Amino acid sequence: MTDSNIYEPDIISNQEKLIRSVLNSKVDQLIRYGISSKEDFSKEYELDENLAFSLSVGSLVIEFDNGTVIGFNSDEEIYSVITWAERYEGQYRLEQLRNAKDLFPIKADDKNYSTKFFANLIHETLIGFEIIKIESHSPTYFALPREVGLVLIFSNKSQMILSHQLTKQVPEDFTVLEWNQIDRTDVYQRIYKTSRFWNKNY
Repeated sequence: MTDSNIYEPDIISNQEKLIRSVLNSKVDQLIRYGISSKEDFSKEYELDENLAFSLSVGSLVIEFDNGTVIGFNSDEEIYSVITWAERYEGQYRLEQLRNAKDLFPIKADDKNYSTKFFANLIHETLIGFEIIKIESHSPTYFALPREVGLVLIFSNKSQMILSHQLTKQVPEDFTVLEWNQIDRTDVYQRIYKTSRFWNKNY
């Protein structure tokens, strides 16, 4: 992968250089860029308003103290979480989410529209990550990457999951989750982690 491709959305395994560039860096901020107002979330989904950061429709951007800014979403066509650089080695992506006039940002430390779990990730150090894949349930999906989750592991032992269809709390594809939000009745039984180091205690 050339550095020019680091700004183009791609599956996690193709963007490992980008993810590794922020290991041992602290989180400055996490922002969801929703396609609708956070004030509309509770009415639309009949869920508590503090779940808006986790479950709203829109991309996630994580800003790190080393200057790198990374975007995340998911792509139904390849059944995977995707990622790209918003800022990398001092260079900005041509179209940054922070400059979009039609998006509605929700910060992780928003006292009404997020939770303490996500707020507490700010200023924590990213120490590891894991890719979650899912067993194919039909031949249609077998040839797809199926990288349905990225687990980000932090120095306070918290683990945040960037998810493609791993929860049934909302019908949306891309969500930002804690482990207890992953659907236990169907999805959880079919996911597996790609690294042999998964059982390592962080």
